[in-house]
Amino acid sequence: MGFLRENQQRLANKTTKFIGIHWGESFPFWYVCEYPKAGGTWLSRMVADYLDIPMPQYTMMPLGCECVIHNHWMFNPRLRRVFYLYRDGRDVMVSFYFYRMRNIEHKPDSPFNQRLRQRYERVFGRGFDPQDIRAHLPAFIDLEMRKPMNARINWPTHIAQWRLPRHEHIAYLTYEGLLRDTAGALGGALQKFIDGPIDEDRLHATVQRYSFNRMAGRERGVEDRASFLRKGVAGDWRHHFTREAAEAFDHFAGQTLIDLGYEHDRSWVGHCPALRELVSSR
Repeated sequence: MGFLRENQQRLANKTTKFIGIHWGESFPFWYVCEYPKAGGTWLSRMVADYLDIPMPQYTMMPLGCECVIHNHWMFNPRLRRVFYLYRDGRDVMVSFYFYRMRNIEHKPDSPFNQRLRQRYERVFGRGFDPQDIRAHLPAFIDLEMRKPMNARINWPTHIAQWRLPRHEHIAYLTYEGLLRDTAGALGGALQKFIDGPIDEDRLHATVQRYSFNRMAGRERGVEDRASFLRKGVAGDWRHHFTREAAEAFDHFAGQTLIDLGYEHDRSWVGHCPALRELVSSR
């Protein structure tokens, strides 16, 4: 049943994308596009709440009504009312790692997660410790860059498709910007597609309903690796990147970090400690 459900969801997603490209203006659809683990679920829920329309998830059927569609699709110029959300790719890799390992550990009977464990056993070795991110992150990054799973293209390519050149019909947001000023970033993005002024009371009510503290039941920055809402912060990569992980990421996406303004140059790689140094200091 799990395999059948996965394939039904995959078909529904493809069909919804086809409908959106050809007839999306008729409903209309609103799109929150991201590379996975950039905060798209959070943004989608807030957009849907403010607009008072559905945000269907894990649907088994194609969508055909006004709603917010959260997706990881590749760029298509025919999509309209698009919010593109991006995040420091180093944080994306760390968040992705913990998300995948959480699924492997807490949902081991899922057919997808069984295949996922086999994927990582081939890279990390049988009996690997899912919590040892420092040991496994370099190989994890290399695998996600060469053979991405949840998107058809890797993080730097996804960014390049959506941002370069910058498209006027897309509202761009960063995860870091949403953290700093959620109401300001969300309101500015909505204003791009809404005639008339933003309802400030409604906007702030939406932000409050979907604050990390309210949704997770704990302060932002307090980690729970068993939760989908693990930590909710920016810059967490600094706690987990070794020199080896930094070199792996830099090889594929170092220039993208600079293009996005997350780094001025590639010297950050040399500031990350080598794994052997961390092991010897224990």
